Amino acid sequence: MPVMPMNSAGPAALVLTVGVLVLVLRRSCVLLDVSGGSMRPAFADGDRLLAARLPVRLVHVMSLMRVVRRGTVVAIRLKPAPGPRTAQSASPTCMIKRVAALPGEAVPVPDAGTGKVPAGHVYVLGDHRATSWDSRHAGPIPYERLTAVIVCRVRRGDASTAGLPTGT
Repeated sequence: MPVMPMNSAGPAALVLTVGVLVLVLRRSCVLLDVSGGSMRPAFADGDRLLAARLPVRLVHVMSLMRVVRRGTVVAIRLKPAPGPRTAQSASPTCMIKRVAALPGEAVPVPDAGTGKVPAGHVYVLGDHRATSWDSRHAGPIPYERLTAVIVCRVRRGDASTAGLPTGT
């Protein structure tokens, strides 16, 4: 069988393809580090998660609801902390919670009332309810605050690395 000579455009095309793929993945995915135990046992302090970004402007709510279902773990952008601005309160903050109810469904927590989740909102809960700050405290979360859907854990945290910076 004759061997075909390598085309000089082959390596350049490969590099270009890989570069485009990296850019697309960077814009559509994000790595998140878990801090705290509100999602135990599913996710622990120090875990690193791969998340698929949701569109900034939720033009197609129906397509969002195909992605976000009851049981989906989502990243939620928090409101800025009330009071005077500090460097910490001005920095972007998010939390990771599980969707417990969708619009029109009953609030799934007996002590949180008997209302229904309003249109354009979801009700979220932490898996470890004793330590979780979630919709029981903040109320239903508007779609606009949902930033990503958790896809998988890419690194399990442990006691030796949980407190260390993860940018390296």
